[in-house]
This record gives sequence, structure tokens and C-alpha cells, in this order.
Amino acid sequence: MKADKKNRKSILTRLVISFVLFLIGTVALYVISALVITMYIGNGSASNASPQTVVTDDGSIKDMEVLERIGGWVEELDNDGNVVNVWGNKKTEKTGYDVKELAELLDLGYADYNSNGIVISKNTDDKSYSACIRCVGDPPRMYIVCYPAGMVLHKLTYMVNNGISGSSGIFLTVFLVLFIAVLLGISLYLKKHIERPLRRLMEGMDEVSEGKRDVVLDYNTDREFEEIRDKFNLMAEKLKASEEEKHLLEQNRNSMLLELAHDIKNPVASIRSSISALDVGLVPDEKIKDYYRTIDMKAERIQTLTEDMNTSLKLESDDYKLDKEKTDICEVLRRICVEYYEDISSTGKDFEIDIPDGPVEAVIDIKLFGRVIHNLLGNANKYDREGKLIEISLRRETEDIVIEVCDDGEAIAEDFVPRMFEAFSRGDKSRKTDGGTGLGLAISRKIVEKHGGSLTYVRAEGKNCFCVRLDA
Repeated sequence: MKADKKNRKSILTRLVISFVLFLIGTVALYVISALVITMYIGNGSASNASPQTVVTDDGSIKDMEVLERIGGWVEELDNDGNVVNVWGNKKTEKTGYDVKELAELLDLGYADYNSNGIVISKNTDDKSYSACIRCVGDPPRMYIVCYPAGMVLHKLTYMVNNGISGSSGIFLTVFLVLFIAVLLGISLYLKKHIERPLRRLMEGMDEVSEGKRDVVLDYNTDREFEEIRDKFNLMAEKLKASEEEKHLLEQNRNSMLLELAHDIKNPVASIRSSISALDVGLVPDEKIKDYYRTIDMKAERIQTLTEDMNTSLKLESDDYKLDKEKTDICEVLRRICVEYYEDISSTGKDFEIDIPDGPVEAVIDIKLFGRVIHNLLGNANKYDREGKLIEISLRRETEDIVIEVCDDGEAIAEDFVPRMFEAFSRGDKSRKTDGGTGLGLAISRKIVEKHGGSLTYVRAEGKNCFCVRLDA
């Protein structure tokens, strides 16, 4: 596998090779196309339409067929540049060439003319014909081979047939130097904008795989790689948050188990001591029932703790599914209020119930959601020792259903409020085994959150208010 990776090309190498192949292919395609078209014009030979083919080295004129077919002609000049002979169908009235024109023809090998026989700029499109000069024979004679406008392939053929020399060699040398410069420039550009971001990304991935969680990529480059950078940073951030959450969850779970072990320890010790006393006959007959009652209470305490712990752990699982059904939540609250009415009234408190007469339907797990209301009303009645009022209300707010359970008792300690929904949290600083399990509010919040809602506490208008909010 490592050998295969070494043999694979990098993106940078692949892009550079692709660029070179593309450039070579483009040039080759251009040359091949030019040669094919020239051969088509020249009846199967790339040289048939060249000035060298029409005007031979001894000054004779031959192979006029191709030149005449494409609309060209040949002019013979005297020493003064005047046209003295014409072969083919001359399409201009130009009768001679001045010294400047002849000098340009001799220097460049060809020139472009308009319909009036005037030399025009190479960037102008209104040319009528192009001309190539041939100086042959002894004494030298000058011949002008003329081609109609658009028949420019003779220039390529002319350069090929005359060989690569002089300015053509310089041109190719300059072209090669520029080609290498462009290739180096492309390589440096790709190295900066592709290889470096990829290398930094791979380094970041290696750091994450090694366990580092504070990895942040910071580089500026093309948009696509910046998007990859941002997504990597977001992934690393989420991974760090997930691991921190997992670590916190494990800590909370370990804390819960320690708290459970602590809370079970005392009732178990009490049960064992009671059983030992009964076993050795140390308990008077009139106290035996009291001992059995104590054993039963402690056993019930252990059962309550384990059941609450089991419920709490199940609610933490993503696989735990609620048994939801559409029901009238007002009716659920009324049934629970009936159960608590006598207990609350017996303590001398007023129990105010504000529930709409009409149905308010919601999709809930009736049993679990009822446990939330039971817990809130039970806590209000148990811990409101100085107050005289307990309230429960239900109302709609836009798209939410809001249930509030309030009491006018002593305010909950400010230092306890932030952790009141944590497992085994109790407002009473002394840990008494005959008190609550410390799981009630934690379980209640988890149940509400499983329903997609929220459970919050606020001290307002001299009252402790617990607010349950559900989607309607």
C-alpha cells in the first residue's frame, strides 16, 4: 500500500503534466490542421502551393495549376520593380513595386496589400491579397507570387520549406524560453494555491488523529479550499465539543453512581443491623413490628432510588422511545390535581387551579409526563413550609403550551439554582436519607426535553415558578 502511494502522482504534478500536454496538443493540432489544409489546397502535397514550387531556382514557372485554382498569379519584375510578365489571372492593376515595398518583401518574405495595391497593417482585416518574393537565376530576377486574401497558409509553408534559420530560429528560441517561464509560473501558482492548502489540511488531520482537539486551520487561498478549511474547522470544533460533552456525561454518570452508592449505603446498613438484632433476639417483642416496618421503609427507599436511577439512565439514551399519543393535556392535569388536592389542603395551603375548560391537545407520553407534574406539585407541597399558596396553570402562547407550577414559599438559594436540575442535587445542605432521591427534577427535565420542550425555574413576584413549555 505504501509503495502504491509513492507511485501515485500528486495533484500538482498531475495538473502541470495536464497543462503541458494540453499546450503541446493545442500546438500540434494547429500545425496538423494547417498542414492538412495546405495539402488539400496543394493536391496532396504541402509544398505544391509554396513559392518555391511555382518559381523554381532557375527562374522557370511551373505547377501553376494549384496557384491558379486558388485564384493566385505570378508577376516578374525588372530591376526597377516594374511588372514585365504575368502568369495566371492577375486581379489587380498594380504595375510596379517601389523600393520600400521590395525591401519589406525581401526582409519579411511576404506582405499584405489592399485592392489598390498598398501595403497594409498586419492587424487589418481588409486585405485583398498577399505577396511573396522570389529572387532566383543568374543574373538575379525577381518574381512576386500573389495569393488572394485569406489564403495565408502559404506563409507557414514558406517558412517550413525555407528551413529554420535566422529570425525563425530566434522566434523558436524565444518561444521555448517563454514556454518554460510560463510552465514555472504555473507550477509556482499551483504550488501556492493547491499544494500548500492540501499539505496544511493533511497536517491538521494528522494532528486531530493524534488526539489534538484545538486544531484550527488558518490560510488564505482560493474559495474552494477556504470552504474546505472552514468545514474542517467546524468539524474539529464539533468533535471537541462532542468529546467534552461525552467526558462531562461520563463524569456526571460516575457522580450519579457514587451518589447512588452513598444513598443506598445507609438504608442497607440499617436493614442489616435490624436483621442482625432480630436474628440474635436483641429486640423486645413489642418492638419487633417497628423493626420490620423500618426494614420495609429502607427497602422501599432502595427500590425508589434504583427505579429513579434506571429511569434517568434510560432517558439519557438516544434509543429510548416515548410511548406518545395525542391527548387532552387539560384532562391529564385535572386528574393529577384531584390526587393532590387533599394533601395540599391538609397543610393549610390554598390550591389554585387555572386550567381551560376546553381541550388543549398535545402528543405526549401520558405516564412520563404525568410524573413531571406529580414531581412539581409534590415538591411545592413538601418544601413550601412558610407559604400559603400553590398554583398550577395552563395556557397557550403563540405555538406553545405553557404549564406553570408556583408556590409562595421561601426562595430557593441562588447558589443552588444553577445545579437544581442535576442528578442528586438537593436544596437542603444536610443529606438525609428520608428526604427525596435528588433525581426528581433531573428526571423531570429529561422527560420534558424528550418531548421537545423545556423545564425552567424563575423566582418572580415572590413565587417559585417552574415552567414547562411544549410545542402545541
